[in-house]
Amino acid sequence: MPRRSEPSPAPLPSITLRGQGESIWLEARAVWLLQKGARRRIPLAAVEGARVTGRGGRSVEVALWGGDDGPGPVFLVEGRDASAAARLVEVINRERSETGPPQGGASLVDVLPTGTSETARRRKRRMRAQEFAVFAVYLAGIAGLVLAGRPFRALLWATGVMPLALGILLVGPAAVAARRRWVLRKRGVAVVALFDRGTSRRKYFRYTDLEGGAHEIRADYAAPGIGGDPRRIEVVYDPENPEDAVCTLAARTLVWRGAGVVLFGVPVLLLGLAMTVGQAVSLFF
Repeated sequence: MPRRSEPSPAPLPSITLRGQGESIWLEARAVWLLQKGARRRIPLAAVEGARVTGRGGRSVEVALWGGDDGPGPVFLVEGRDASAAARLVEVINRERSETGPPQGGASLVDVLPTGTSETARRRKRRMRAQEFAVFAVYLAGIAGLVLAGRPFRALLWATGVMPLALGILLVGPAAVAARRRWVLRKRGVAVVALFDRGTSRRKYFRYTDLEGGAHEIRADYAAPGIGGDPRRIEVVYDPENPEDAVCTLAARTLVWRGAGVVLFGVPVLLLGLAMTVGQAVSLFF
């Protein structure tokens, strides 16, 4: 007689609670915790219980089963959404084991790398040095115009940094995104990505490259569903770096975004350049 297979456990709902630099979510029958530079995978078998705590009921406390040495560790995540915290606690307490492992829940916890490499730390230090250099140039420009006896131009320089910064924020990322999308359009591979987890604001999809590797992408809010199904979207990834991918967008979406940058971002950027760089040039001409 054929052997009957045991039904697989029902998948958990994708509930995420985010806080200031930390988050907790459910995935693959486990509680995932990102906190203080560490990422932990806590199987539900290790969880004794969870409860809502903190001001406004927006935080979650997860307690693990203890062993012979005493009570298990307790993890606290200070969140921002009381309703998400309540739903998360409800699911954890419903799915947790009624009895704990003899060795305690802490032994089942996996501490995983967060992906912060030495390269990323060097990049962060380089960005801080660049920010300091920009601030130094800003102060030097004001001082130079004042010493040159041009207080009005110094005022323009001082206030022009606001439209300049706004213009850079509007035009810079849009230009980088457009170039990246153009490159991937030329050499990228289009695949279907399936919804994995998220909320109405942030949705994460998973896709598989041609080599069988699984990857995750945070979906663009304007990404259309394939065939009207919002749980299936198309993404294009770089075959040389499958982690680098973009969501396929409708042509009208790209046109409207480009028009907004050109009609609003570019004039603001030009105004900021005239009020800052233009005043610096005036010192020499």
